[in-house]
Amino acid sequence: MRLKKNHTIILILLIIFFGFIYFNHKNFSRERTIIRLKGVSVNEPIEDFSIASKSVFLWADPVLYITDRDGNIIKKIQREDENIKVFFANNYAFLYEEDLGKVQMYSETGELLSTIDVKGEVFNISYENANIIFHIIDEKNEILYLLGNDSTLTEIYKTGNQILTHDVLDPKNLSIAEIKNDASGYSSLLYSLHKGNKKSVVLNHEIVFFVKKDKRSVLALTDKSIYRFMDAGKKYEGKVPNISDVLVDGRNTYLLHSGIITKYDYVLKPGDKKIIAANVNKMENVSGSIYVYGPSDVGGEIGNRGEFYTRLGYSLDKIKMNGLLIGALRNGELNLYSVVNSNSVRDDENRIETTYKEV
Repeated sequence: MRLKKNHTIILILLIIFFGFIYFNHKNFSRERTIIRLKGVSVNEPIEDFSIASKSVFLWADPVLYITDRDGNIIKKIQREDENIKVFFANNYAFLYEEDLGKVQMYSETGELLSTIDVKGEVFNISYENANIIFHIIDEKNEILYLLGNDSTLTEIYKTGNQILTHDVLDPKNLSIAEIKNDASGYSSLLYSLHKGNKKSVVLNHEIVFFVKKDKRSVLALTDKSIYRFMDAGKKYEGKVPNISDVLVDGRNTYLLHSGIITKYDYVLKPGDKKIIAANVNKMENVSGSIYVYGPSDVGGEIGNRGEFYTRLGYSLDKIKMNGLLIGALRNGELNLYSVVNSNSVRDDENRIETTYKEV
């Protein structure tokens, strides 16, 4: 009798559970849409922008504006100096006074963190594996510096050739690609340092535009091929034409090429392919899903049931994503958009139509 009563209770609970799922199934859907948050304009034309984790940087020479992620201006940093260049890296903005050889580093809330003295011309500032790397060019060499906690720069690499790309884990574990020209033509030199041990590979008549260093290998992408050079000496290779972008996610590598995303495993064996129904050239990993964008279109949840595409405008000057926040710059004005669950959008919100249709 007691067993029968327990079965009845379990049956009632199951009915309640499946009833809840049935009436709320849309709330569990991965269906997404895009809403327009705000158009951001300032007194000067916006020349560049970057989306940080808590804010948005806007550069309107000679002013650095900082907004919250809803587009409301929270700080204005006025500069009167001439010949100022701006660099963005992760959650930082760098204002470079070329004539004085100084770089001022600001946090995403507008706090001046440090002033860095540089010798030579700052070509780029990047954020790699929790490191801030300065790429400096002087009269004879190109040099990579690591920014220390005390705001000093420590040289980690120097070459007389042109540096193409790099990935720095720490000063003793890094990979750098440079291009070399001689009588036989051009070639790329791929240099790696693993626990202090140096290795180099020459790739004739290929240009390296992406490298990724891990504990056992170097992944390199050229205008013709993808390579994985193992520290133990083995090499894996695949031929891929018309590559637009690369996304590394753990042991998997995704290549965007000719309007297709192809997934490669660690030994570069190609797997799943996905045709992209939009004009895009960049990929991002957003909460475990692949998103694609630019120069006018955005696509999300690629390969999932809720895959969608939308057009934010024509002839955008720049489009960037950080998480579910999107920025689109056109004619000196910035529009901010957000990717949200479709069922959370009110009828009066600025929903951007997508081409997503459930199959």
